Amino acid sequence: MKLYDVFSLLILGGVFHAGAVLAGDAGTPSALTLHPQLGQPFRDNAVLQRNIRVPVWGMTLPGARVTVAFDGQSKSVQADSGGKWRVYLDPMEAVSLKSVTESPDGKKMRITCERDGLEAVHEISDLLIGDVWLCAGQSNIAGSLRRAGHPKNYPPGTVNDANYPALRLYSASGDTWLVCSPETVVQCSRVSFFFARRVQRDVLVPMGLIVTAVGGSNIESWLNPPSFPTGKNYRALVAPLVGYGLRGAIWYQGESNQSDKREYRPKLESLINGWREAWEQGEFPFHYVQLPGLGRSTLDDPAGGDGRAEIRQAFVEALRLPNTGMAVTIDIGTPGEHPPNKYDTGVRLARSVLKDVYRQENITACPLYESHKIEGSTIRVSFTEDAGSGLMIARKDGFAPPEPTPDAKLPWLAIQAKDGTWHWADGRIEGADLIVSTEGVAEPVAVRYAYTAQPLGHLLYNTDGMPVGPFTTSGY
Repeated sequence: MKLYDVFSLLILGGVFHAGAVLAGDAGTPSALTLHPQLGQPFRDNAVLQRNIRVPVWGMTLPGARVTVAFDGQSKSVQADSGGKWRVYLDPMEAVSLKSVTESPDGKKMRITCERDGLEAVHEISDLLIGDVWLCAGQSNIAGSLRRAGHPKNYPPGTVNDANYPALRLYSASGDTWLVCSPETVVQCSRVSFFFARRVQRDVLVPMGLIVTAVGGSNIESWLNPPSFPTGKNYRALVAPLVGYGLRGAIWYQGESNQSDKREYRPKLESLINGWREAWEQGEFPFHYVQLPGLGRSTLDDPAGGDGRAEIRQAFVEALRLPNTGMAVTIDIGTPGEHPPNKYDTGVRLARSVLKDVYRQENITACPLYESHKIEGSTIRVSFTEDAGSGLMIARKDGFAPPEPTPDAKLPWLAIQAKDGTWHWADGRIEGADLIVSTEGVAEPVAVRYAYTAQPLGHLLYNTDGMPVGPFTTSGY
């Protein structure tokens, strides 16, 4: 006797975020049946992670024999006393795309549960093998293309041209994977979409996005520390996803923790380590957004340190964890909390991932402070290899690349004298280095750049248009 079930696809508007459905170790449904109840997010149109053992899990009657057949593989296991089951498919290769508009043939997965002479079958269709990215945080990553409202919030053609059949968007609010099209893309997080679109353009494999974000949430709500209560957003929105094969994660949060300043670093490190431990997928890549500006800075105090300067430094210091990366957004902030330009944010995250994760050549991410050397009355500041193409002073307007302004003075640059006082300084570019000095300071000891709430105007970039991260060489 065979029992079949057809799941209806429910497409809901709004932000993609993960709700509590079935998970490998999540709660047990009140009434178990033989029919395979698949964990989240195993649904039609899903993307499965390439080149790793792919876990598939769900629920059925205790003791039932479960067989998962997919792409020539067949794996079986017996459900435990609570009805939980999990199998692992052997690693699979992704289909190489000829272009981002190609529509590859999807594959079908068949799950069969057998017990006491009965058999129940469920199938999910149009599955692709590619790369899956978990995208999490608060409102600035939650914001969708639809919620962006006016097209000024993204480049022309963004929605109308969004025919990317191998880019899939998971909506847990509707418990469905959406195939990216002009009709569905409006429901996707802007940051996540621009990130994935750029990565897919260069890598040419199917891409899956799972966005789980809550506006106004603090980082504590996303933590799963071993010795403290787990955060509510982790329990409800992340735990159901734990174990689903990932290529990595991107993170955009911190606005609600601005007052933590540098104390945000151990929390961010705890989140990264905790999620990696839960996934049991090693030190998977974790790249994040350093917060943009908020409000408006003044030239009253060259020492800076106001606004988000200290929490931005916490993001820098968290890069000591392996397989992490950061997108600088110091130049696209606004007086309000939600900068409309999420295009550059997504692209900069993508460049960070393309360089460090996909090992793409001839691509740079955002240069960061690396070291400094005192040379008499000047200080030579050196940056990460992303400055290797050279530096420039430029000004950015909207979505256009920064416009070089070689004759402009670099503002928001300060130097510290031996007596501890800070003074506005001048900067001179010498290849990939910045030479800093000021009249009246013969024995400088430290430099700060853009170390303030909202540095506006001309800023420092590499010649590929990636902004140099704000920095301080003086510690606290």
